[in-house]
Amino acid sequence: MARQLVEVIDRHGHVVESCTIELDDEACMDVEYEEVAIVLAQNSGRVPRTEHIHLRARCVR
Repeated sequence: MARQLVEVIDRHGHVVESCTIELDDEACMDVEYEEVAIVLAQNSGRVPRTEHIHLRARCVR
């Protein structure tokens, strides 16, 4: 299993969630971790539904 710390960012550049994502495949690309983190942020209830389209994520090294 591979782990990656990912920050989810709103349209104003603020980090709204930071989480460690663990995926089965060791050869995952950053975008795969980022996609999972965005889905988790959307489902957490911390981000208004109207803001979901503006979310982006980045892997932290």
